[in-house]
Amino acid sequence: MNSNGNISRITILCSTKDRASQNIKEHILKMRDWNPVNVACPDWKELVSAYSSEGFWVVEIDAHHIYQDGIDLKLEACGLKTRLIVVASKHKSKDGNRVLTAHYTGNSGNAEFGGHSREFSYPAPFALRSILINMQKMAINTGYEVTMESTHHGPTDVRSPMVYAEIGSAEEQWEDPMAGEIAARAILEMKEEKMPVAVGFGGGHYAKRQSKILLENNITFGHNFPNHQLDNLDLELVRQAIDKSNADLVYFDRRAMSSAHKEKFTDIVKELGLQLLRESDILDMHGLPWHVYSHMLKLAERSCPGSRLRITDGFRQMILDDVGSSTEDVQTFVMDEGIFSEAVSADKNKVIDLLGMSNVVYLEKDNGTLPGIMMCKRGKEKASADMLIDECIKILKEHYEIKYIPEEMTLYITEERFDPELARELGVPPGPMFAELKNGNPVTANGRIVEPLMVYTKTTRRITLGNTITLK
Repeated sequence: MNSNGNISRITILCSTKDRASQNIKEHILKMRDWNPVNVACPDWKELVSAYSSEGFWVVEIDAHHIYQDGIDLKLEACGLKTRLIVVASKHKSKDGNRVLTAHYTGNSGNAEFGGHSREFSYPAPFALRSILINMQKMAINTGYEVTMESTHHGPTDVRSPMVYAEIGSAEEQWEDPMAGEIAARAILEMKEEKMPVAVGFGGGHYAKRQSKILLENNITFGHNFPNHQLDNLDLELVRQAIDKSNADLVYFDRRAMSSAHKEKFTDIVKELGLQLLRESDILDMHGLPWHVYSHMLKLAERSCPGSRLRITDGFRQMILDDVGSSTEDVQTFVMDEGIFSEAVSADKNKVIDLLGMSNVVYLEKDNGTLPGIMMCKRGKEKASADMLIDECIKILKEHYEIKYIPEEMTLYITEERFDPELARELGVPPGPMFAELKNGNPVTANGRIVEPLMVYTKTTRRITLGNTITLK
């Protein structure tokens, strides 16, 4: 069968020099019908065989794949037009762990194992995520751990997106039929679902935290750099990694990174204009469209720098129910400062519970302060603010004497407070007796019974409502 140069397929690259690669190839060829491809490539002596099936090429070479810079051009010259390269490979390590991995190629420093120095390949973030998820599903109770590795080795001079799918970490695993079948099926059952792409920094060679995030959330990773590579990276290399990954955001494994590295890469990320997300931020996104969530992060930074989004289930569902949600659907408003701060002072936990049951997003500062800045679906800001004000009044009624005059839009809050000066005048010394009076218990001082009512004074505060502000 002759190849069709007009058909662009996924190329599964296998090597005769790699036992795991051969294991995966044998299972791939068993899993569907393949047609041999007759290719005339006199200049590519390492080419052994090629097969085609719907959407895929299987290409076998008699050479090690990590040294195959420019292989996408070789494939195209042979009529094997390629949109994505998946390299079936072995993973080798001294620990001998049973692992199924996926990773990208690139050298942050010298090119010791293929590729060029200070060069990264083009990743395939959606393919990598799908391969790892497929591996994880099939590897349950097999003894194999599934993980993403950090970017390493060659080739790097490849214009087609490329990802390695590997079996590790020793000869026993490379030749394990079960592992070969899992890897083969994971590749053939790829579904390249688009989602936000992160470039990762920090951690070990096995990107444990990044892998967990990828496997459990609607996010994937482009290039990822472990701690031991961070000293090699500079603005130029980070820009290259972000551009080739077509990244939407940056993630730090903060627990693993030094303060110096966090500071260094925070500055670089800011200069490149990307958003840096914490793991909690990624978890909070939970299904929200990236363009909406990213816009909300920018709104939060603009209105209250350093604050965090607290997304309620009600708001999330409203956005998800509207398939065509856009950034224009999100409106920021500031709650009536007086009544909101009064309610927070009276019972912060109840206010948080109230917000959690609403359809708004609220901001929280790193110190736990609630600045009263909210987000909601556009057009819902008045209804949301009115509801929150009503509920705040209910909270205040549990703690204070409340008088509301609707005509004046005015709320009067009367509070009884322990007055230490009155207590001293009645001969009560500071200390345990003060505490007893505050708790509503009478005390005896200088032979005289002092009742709590005798040392409490009433103060009244006035709050004018209706000061909710909509931010642009």
